[in-house]
Formats: sequence, C-alpha cells, structure tokens
Amino acid sequence: MVTPMKLDTKKIDRIEVPTGVLDLDVTADSRWVYVAALDGVYRIDCESTSVQLLDKHPSYVSGVALADEDQRLVSAGYDGCLQFRDLSNLQSDSLPLEPVRTENAHSFWSWKLAASPDRKRVASVSGQYLAGGERYEPLAATEPTVKVYDSLTGEPLHAFEFLPSVQAVAFDPSGRFLAAGNLMGDIAVWDLTTGKLVTQWRTPDFTSWGIIKSHCYIGGIHALMFSADGKSLYAAGMGEMRDPMAGNGRQLWQQFDWNLPEAKKIRETERKQAGEGLMETLVLHPSGDWFVMAGRLRGGDWNVGFFSVADGSRIGFLKTDVRVTSARFGADGKTFYLGGLKNQGKPNDKGEWPKFGIVDRYQVSLGEMPS
Repeated sequence: MVTPMKLDTKKIDRIEVPTGVLDLDVTADSRWVYVAALDGVYRIDCESTSVQLLDKHPSYVSGVALADEDQRLVSAGYDGCLQFRDLSNLQSDSLPLEPVRTENAHSFWSWKLAASPDRKRVASVSGQYLAGGERYEPLAATEPTVKVYDSLTGEPLHAFEFLPSVQAVAFDPSGRFLAAGNLMGDIAVWDLTTGKLVTQWRTPDFTSWGIIKSHCYIGGIHALMFSADGKSLYAAGMGEMRDPMAGNGRQLWQQFDWNLPEAKKIRETERKQAGEGLMETLVLHPSGDWFVMAGRLRGGDWNVGFFSVADGSRIGFLKTDVRVTSARFGADGKTFYLGGLKNQGKPNDKGEWPKFGIVDRYQVSLGEMPS
C-alpha cells in the first residue's frame, strides 16, 4: 500500500536575469547558479543574489552543464556550438570568460544539453523539422542529431542518427545508457559502452497533426528522465491538440519500462490532475521518490507539478507567472530552482527594456497526507 504524501513548498526569492532563461545548473554547494539565457551565459551568486554576465554565444544559449567538480562549464546554443569554459580562476576582472574550446556540434540548433551523472560527458541534440513528403513527415537529417562529448576535453565521443527534430535527451543513473526523444514521439536508447542502439519505440500521444491554421506536426517529446534505479524512463510534453496556435494539449508525462523486447507504458498523468500546456522539463528528486514536471500554463491550476514515483499521483503543485524551461534540485534536495521567462513588457521612458528572465528558489519538504 502506498502512503499518500503531500509536498510543502515555500518560496525563498526570485532573481531576475536580463533575458529569458532556457536552462540552469547549480553547484554542489548551492552557492552558484549558472544560467543559459537568450543573450548569454550568466552566473548568479546565491548569497548576494547578484547576476553576472560571463560571456555570449553568437545566438541564444539553450543549455548549461557543470563538470569537473564545478570547475568546468559547458554551454550549448542555437548556433549549434558547444563552448567549454574553465571556471577555476574566474574573477570579475577576467570577464568575458572566453571558452577554452568550441565545438561545432550541429549545423542547426542545440535543443537540449544533458550531463552524465559523473559529469564527465555531455550530450546535445539537434535537428530541423523540414517536410519530407506530401504528409509533412520530417525529412531525415543530413548529419547525426545526437552527439556526446567529453566534458573536460571537449573531444567528441559518439554521434547517433535519429529522426529530427530531437528535442530531449537524458543519461541513465549509471551513465551507460543515453535516451533521446523527438517531434514524432520516437524514443531511442543507446548503450554508450558499445555505441549501439538498444531499443526504439514510438508513443503517439505527444504529437499532433494540426488541422486548424497550420497543417504540420506539432508537439513531440520535450523532456526525458530515468528513474533512480534506471528501469523506467519518463517522457514529457503535451497531449493531442488540433490547433497549433492554441497550446491547449494536456499536461502530460508517461512512464515506460524501456528495457524490454518492446517498451511498455506503465502509467501517465492522471487526467483529473492535469490541465493544459506544454511541459518542458523533468527532474527527479535526489531521494528518487518523487519528481517534477514543469512548463507553460494554458489552462488549469498548475504549471509546476510534483508527482510520486510509487503511484504517479500528484503530491503538490505551483501556479507561477513564468514559463518554466528548467528545474533543478540542490544537492541536499531541500532547495528547488526554477528557471524560465515571463512576459517581457514594454520599454520605459528611457528606452530600457525590463528584465524578463527568472530564477525562482523554493524550500521543499515532504510529509504524509493528513488522515
């Protein structure tokens, strides 16, 4: 019997970044938050809440990942490049902090960046949705869309072919397996010790065919996450919709037993507990007992949901004024970080645009549901 649990959250503060936040990572001591924003890579001092621009990419920065005991930072961008920076001697007077190595990983955007559990590797996924036929099925990519690099040296380790656009990527807890998900609801898992594909399947529930205003495929898988024991794989995105402009599909996660001859869906978001909106991030609590799914709100009472691993029930939620693009826990599991962006607004009388990037911090605690 599963004991009903209830999650309590208390907001610590909100830290503003000049432009929208697309990803974030947190140092092991929770002192620093590194941010991928539309206009560059930022560092936040969690003690003073000061925000510092470290450097820029030629385009939007879509991902950041810490490595080498937080002495190395990898960033990815819509320029298709991975930049590797040395943080060991970072000083205010040494900015901008130029990369020690830049890898031209993709000819299109890096949609997502993920770090292995030991932080020794990073994976980046890419791919452009171009019509491949009269039914607008995606055209196969002309290059690998899933790539793995050494976090310290920047050396390429693996390159895998997968139907674009590939919008989600995750390492399993052992670091041996890598999963990716795409626009069409395809999920693939590779064994990084052999470099071979282990399994691949399609879940149609995240992908829609627009029949109003735009005739195209929309949605797909936007986040992936393995369970603590590595036996389950979670995918997140948005359920079926007919109008590409509406964004009113169901807030959706699905859990799969992936290491079978044919992957088996175990459970998914309960309909009565889900509203509408695209879910863009998944993160597992360090305990492995519960997880978070978050994104943008179209309709309903939450855009940040907390769920039990044991039975999939929702144990808490937040309704924020932010489109959440990234979520992380501090190492002790007591502090929770949300990154995203709000409505930019209009410039003031001096022509200055308001800040619209957001990092919210919360205290979280789990207890039993009162009887």
